[in-house]
Amino acid sequence: MKSAQLPFDRTSGAASSPPDPHRAYLVLVLVLAVFGFATIAFAYWPGVMIDDARWQYQQSVDNAYEDWHPPLMAWIWHYLMRLEPGPGPMLLLQLSLYWVGVGLVAVWLCRRGKPRLGIAAMLVGWLPAPVALMGSVTKDCLMAGALSCATGLLLWSKTASRPAARGGLGGAAMIALLFGAALRVNAFLACVPLALAVLPRRFTCNAPRFALTAIASAAIFFLIPGAIAAALQAEDTDSQLSLIIFDLGGITEHSKISQFPDLGVADPVAVNHACYDPYQWDSYSTWAPKPCPLGFAAFQSLVDEGDVDPRMIWARAVAAHPIAYAEHRLAHFNRATWFLVPENPDPPAWTQSVPNPWNFEVRPNWLLSSVDAVANGASRTPLGWPIFWIAVAFAVLILCRAAELCGEVAAIAASAFCYGTGYLILGVATGMRYHVWTITGAALASVLAAAELALSGKRSGNRATALAAATVGVPTLLTAFARLAF
Repeated sequence: MKSAQLPFDRTSGAASSPPDPHRAYLVLVLVLAVFGFATIAFAYWPGVMIDDARWQYQQSVDNAYEDWHPPLMAWIWHYLMRLEPGPGPMLLLQLSLYWVGVGLVAVWLCRRGKPRLGIAAMLVGWLPAPVALMGSVTKDCLMAGALSCATGLLLWSKTASRPAARGGLGGAAMIALLFGAALRVNAFLACVPLALAVLPRRFTCNAPRFALTAIASAAIFFLIPGAIAAALQAEDTDSQLSLIIFDLGGITEHSKISQFPDLGVADPVAVNHACYDPYQWDSYSTWAPKPCPLGFAAFQSLVDEGDVDPRMIWARAVAAHPIAYAEHRLAHFNRATWFLVPENPDPPAWTQSVPNPWNFEVRPNWLLSSVDAVANGASRTPLGWPIFWIAVAFAVLILCRAAELCGEVAAIAASAFCYGTGYLILGVATGMRYHVWTITGAALASVLAAAELALSGKRSGNRATALAAATVGVPTLLTAFARLAF
């Protein structure tokens, strides 16, 4: 019996492997990742600090934390400052997570024989809004980076040949998810679908186990921010009052019946009308230009005195006026997703830091101006509309169900969709930064769905394809019509 012959390299006299037919694509993936990283780092160096980042950096300097923003991020920042003061090290961390995650997905597709779709996945990282926003140091961008990394690790963990590699990659993906969950209270909505896909099949093999695992995962991810805040002895700032006050204001506005406790205001309905803005809750905040008598400071005083239970007040208001509550939440969600509005609510990204005691600032440069111009231009197209990407994520879920695509693709789409639609209930402010993961996750899921359809040879069927197309097309056309008609 003849032994198998290995390819032979005549110049060295050693056995050699056949050339990788996808090597050129892999090199292009690497170039796109490095160039993307360098573009954002150079254009926005040392990183834009908005008010949130300015507060967090002060906590890092003082090594004393509060829970309004994720204390874990400020704690990590405290140690990154030893490398270099300022936002630069944190900017490099979130960029590394983001590009490594997108790159892992792209290389995974190349290795599975779909190099062109691998390049398409790499180009997801170049979508205008995420690129511009990644230049700002925010918990939203850091979370999107963590989830992107978790997504790439998830895919590799499912196709690794050795059990040890599968376990290690899956464990790394779960760590990335736990980190992401610590950065936003509502991050559990994005983390649970991905976690269900990471866990071994025995945890989700039937409906009861799937439901139990989903509930347990949601509870763990939801409790992570509070547990870390307690471990770091972060000051309790009653941050949940922002949502409660915003909802009470919205219900009062639409029901014309005050839902606020007695705050010593003569005509709370009229006062609330002057304060309420479905765009965001900031008019009730302590930093509002004209503090609202029904706002955070007055409400927190009652809470501190133990005179009221804000959660019970909120629950009774919602139960008594569900229609008013729905009107308020839909009005806010409409603006937050840039849906039926006459124009985009605000520019997608920032180009300069707020004034700060350390004088950290981004120097104007041609690359920064170019990136910002592209992001602003894209915001006038579906690429810059959050409602479009929420619809894309849902359309991918439709195709996954119809064509029985692999669970990982559905999990990524569900993560983007659940996180984006979660702002229907949990949103208190409007801004593109809240949708970085929805955009990135939905785009990656769509590319992966195309690859899965091509590799498996499955078909979704005409009816499901038409439904998916309508899911994206109808809200997109309505959004475009609203821009032209209003």
